[in-house]
Amino acid sequence: MNPGTQSAWGRQYLSIEGSPKRPLPRLVTSPVFRKCHSSFAAGKTIKIRRGTIEISESISMRSSTRTGVQASASREFRDADRKTSVLFVCLGNICRSPTAEAVLTAVVKEAGLESRFVVDSCGTGGGNPNWYKEGGWSYHEGEDADPRMTEVAARRGVHLTSKSRPLKPDDLNRFDYIIGMDSSNMASIQVAADYWASKGYDIPKNYRGKLKTMTSYCRKHKGETEVPDPYYGGTQGFERVLDLLDDACSGLLQDCMQMESGKK
Repeated sequence: MNPGTQSAWGRQYLSIEGSPKRPLPRLVTSPVFRKCHSSFAAGKTIKIRRGTIEISESISMRSSTRTGVQASASREFRDADRKTSVLFVCLGNICRSPTAEAVLTAVVKEAGLESRFVVDSCGTGGGNPNWYKEGGWSYHEGEDADPRMTEVAARRGVHLTSKSRPLKPDDLNRFDYIIGMDSSNMASIQVAADYWASKGYDIPKNYRGKLKTMTSYCRKHKGETEVPDPYYGGTQGFERVLDLLDDACSGLLQDCMQMESGKK
């Protein structure tokens, strides 16, 4: 917004982008306004009440080109003291879950909410049935994401940077949302959690309430029951994963906003 422009007749007008020029109100042409002009130009909010000037930081309003979620969402979180934590889970933590981590990270950043979220991903052994037991190990642990997944994601501006790791007992305490890509992932999480509980690990009794399937957050792809594993397929399978994750991460952010709003 341009605080004032001079017309051919020497009268000041208020110029707002996309709107017709309107005469400036008396308040805006006053010395008080001119005194505040530097703060106004810096993007701060100015309130003037009976000669008292109140200057405060304005709320940045940005929109998400990926999800269509308006950054007014940031208002829902602006007073939150704690971060919302999300853990994505798939089999090997090299295709689907690291991509979900990267997509949600991009979505919350575009909405101006990156400081309000902790996002991570992990796997359920990568095919080793005893990965969660003493001496167990996970395929792909410490590896980068699958290069095919990385390439397809990069073409959409999504950058995968995480290293593969298995689910750990403490994850069930640390994260608010634990989201599996398919029913097999969900079952593996519960088998591991029950085993750890039997061995004396501090597993929250309500951990099952944190478990959700990725596609339960889809808005455009309603009816889908899983994000299919693209590991043994071609490029089309990796593209399909991104389509589903883009949709689901948008829905997940909306759900998080509604949950936080309901707590206030």
